[in-house]
Amino acid sequence: MRRRIYRWTTRQLTRLIFGEYKALSDIGMYGMPNASRVWFLVAGFFARFAFLRIVRCEWVHFDRIPKTGVIIASNHVSSADPAMMASAIYPRSPRYMAKVELFQKEPVIGYLFALSGAFPVRRGAGDRLAIREAERLLRDGAVVGMFPEGHRSENASLIEAHSGTALLALRTQAPVVAVGITGSERMRAGWRALFARTQVRMTASHPFVVKPKGRRVTRADIDEAHTTIMRAIAEELPPAYRGVYAHLVDDTVAEPEASADRSRMDRPGAAA
Repeated sequence: MRRRIYRWTTRQLTRLIFGEYKALSDIGMYGMPNASRVWFLVAGFFARFAFLRIVRCEWVHFDRIPKTGVIIASNHVSSADPAMMASAIYPRSPRYMAKVELFQKEPVIGYLFALSGAFPVRRGAGDRLAIREAERLLRDGAVVGMFPEGHRSENASLIEAHSGTALLALRTQAPVVAVGITGSERMRAGWRALFARTQVRMTASHPFVVKPKGRRVTRADIDEAHTTIMRAIAEELPPAYRGVYAHLVDDTVAEPEASADRSRMDRPGAAA
């Protein structure tokens, strides 16, 4: 009896401190830690306080995010974007698909990213292991954060994005929430941005689901879902930030009509 209690207690403490501790090793990132719930709760508390009181973050419509597994797809203009997104949904901890170079070439940053729950993806290589890890997390009810563009935009406007987010959304049919981020490009000034009281606004869309036309996901399905997701992100951004996807947004169309025009977009019952 004592041995059972000991084993149960040990397992629970391991999950609390190290989270899904096998996830990174399963996709080849040996030597890296994995999501620590304790680390996130402590670091996330101070990060949220800093972003609210110092940076003046404004999080709009984040109550729309479902409590189930969900993909958050957003534009990417600053290295602070993942931390600000995590602060927005605190105490839930998003799991980010981050480029593998962060873990290989930036060991300190990569260690902290892994500790916060990020896992690597090899961009442009059709990384099936990363997709499978994201699918597992979504099945477990996690928030998976993705930046479809793959890296930061130098001029803060949307650049050509990769189709990995669309593929994941189609394979899992998990709800997608598009987020538009404005103002965080000023965070590139480093500590000076804190003293300048940088204003950042993050706006979340209604959740939506993209589905393939048939039983199998085709290239046409991926292209259409990709367009749907990038249109949703662009709609949450002012015109100056829409970049190469500006043509997808028609500001003259009323919002209900624009929402109805999204092909095969089904809002889940969890949407608020």
